[in-house]
Amino acid sequence: MASKIIQKWFEINNILDNISDIPNNIQTILSNAIAFIIVICFAIGVILAIVGAIQWATGWDDRNGKKTVVKGIVLIAISLLAGGGILAGYMII
Repeated sequence: MASKIIQKWFEINNILDNISDIPNNIQTILSNAIAFIIVICFAIGVILAIVGAIQWATGWDDRNGKKTVVKGIVLIAISLLAGGGILAGYMII
C-alpha cells in the first residue's frame, strides 16, 4: 500500500515538473521560430541579389535588376542585424 502511495506521489511530482517546464519549452519554440525566420530572410536576400545581378548584368531587365539587387542586400542586412549570431550558429548546423 505504501509503495502505491509513493508511486502516485512520484507521478504527481513528474506532472508538476512537466507543467513547470512549459514556459521554458515555449521560449525554446519561439527562439527557434525567430531563428528560422532570420535564416529564411537571409536566404531570400541572397537569392534576390543573385537574380537581380543576373538580370542587371545580362541587360534583360536593367532597372528591375538594380531594384532586385538592392532589395536582396536590404534583406541580408536586416537578417544580419536582427540575429547575426543566431544565423552563424545555424549555418554551421
